[in-house]
Amino acid sequence: MKTIGVAVVGFGTIGSGVVKILQELAPTIEKRTGIRPVLRWVIDKDITTPRPVAVKEAKLSTNYKDALNDPEVDVVVELVGGKTFAYTLIEEALQSGKHVVTANKALLAEKGASLFALAAQKGVSLAFEASVGGGIPILRTIAHSLVGDNIRALYAIVNGTTNYILTQMSLHHASLADALREAQQKGFAEADPTLDMNGDDAAHKLAILASLAFHTEVDFKDIVYEGIEKISLEDILNAERMGYVVKLLAIAKKDDDGRLELRVHPTFVPVTNQLAWVHYEYNAILVEGEFLGTSMYYGKGAGSHPTATAVVADIMGIAECKEAKKPFVLFAPYQKLYVKPLDEISCRYYLRLHVLDQMGVLAKIAGIFGKHEISLASVLQPEQSETDYVPLLLTTHEAREKNLQKALKEIAHLPFVRDEVMTIRILDGKN
Repeated sequence: MKTIGVAVVGFGTIGSGVVKILQELAPTIEKRTGIRPVLRWVIDKDITTPRPVAVKEAKLSTNYKDALNDPEVDVVVELVGGKTFAYTLIEEALQSGKHVVTANKALLAEKGASLFALAAQKGVSLAFEASVGGGIPILRTIAHSLVGDNIRALYAIVNGTTNYILTQMSLHHASLADALREAQQKGFAEADPTLDMNGDDAAHKLAILASLAFHTEVDFKDIVYEGIEKISLEDILNAERMGYVVKLLAIAKKDDDGRLELRVHPTFVPVTNQLAWVHYEYNAILVEGEFLGTSMYYGKGAGSHPTATAVVADIMGIAECKEAKKPFVLFAPYQKLYVKPLDEISCRYYLRLHVLDQMGVLAKIAGIFGKHEISLASVLQPEQSETDYVPLLLTTHEAREKNLQKALKEIAHLPFVRDEVMTIRILDGKN
């Protein structure tokens, strides 16, 4: 019987799912692949607290070196998270000749280059399907199934927390605070949701997606990201009136000049776009290829069992390549592409201002935009009599980000403008 020995380090939510699958489905997986995965170690700093699944035949330990020193362990699964101990664990596992599977998007996005180099040097695999999109097999699809295409762009909803919140706001007209509170109560948001809300989590995932899609090493510092903290119900309702839905999108584009755009931000998505209908905690990645055209990959982006299926798929991918005496490779960069700073991108914009209800205001604002080569596509001023200030809603034709920021800086000093101008980028056929 052909086997592959596995050690799971991190017995939390995802780790419990991996243990459950390996213990319950090992015979079925063997029938499908000819190789039986054998769980040999489960490592965690806490091995006494009851888990949703009991460890049966594998050994439990609080010392990860027990797994690294076991010659029957072929694959170490890192599920502890973070960027310190996790890095040490993966580095030592690779140094010892073990293959590694991880779901750690932050670590790979910020420190992955040295780990991939080490894996190549040692002739072992570093697999990471579970780092993006939970159980959606998007990384393997990009790296292998789309190898015969040139990917031009990716538009992705890859953070279930923010998508759940924006869905609640859109479908049920909840406030941002109320939607966040419900997401926390249902377990879709952490007690401290900062890294989800500010776009950091989605940006890490975008770095990984873009690396594979464009075969380049992406420096995480080159990704510009914004979160949804400033999105109000007013913006959600305005989007609805205009035929859009607000989503937090991770966007990777290779422009005609061969340079990349890598950005995460709230976006007005047309209701005619498939991404507008991705609701609650679900994720979706829309891929535009030169030959295939547009395809979309959809599913649960988090959770014990969905993510665990991706981990197990990586284990078995490594097992099959091990039999063929070759490493399991997802990431093979062969070029270094320039990433545009935000100032250099162009797109359409939605702008919400609160201005004094008096003559000449719109003309003055339009004049400033015209001065900076920004053409207005629509102007809407809903009737409102409760205060002296009224909302002014504008959309632009495609404009340069640098020009827009100059115009907004000038508008901010106008005496009849109250509060910061709310700016949300618009996705259309040219984005």
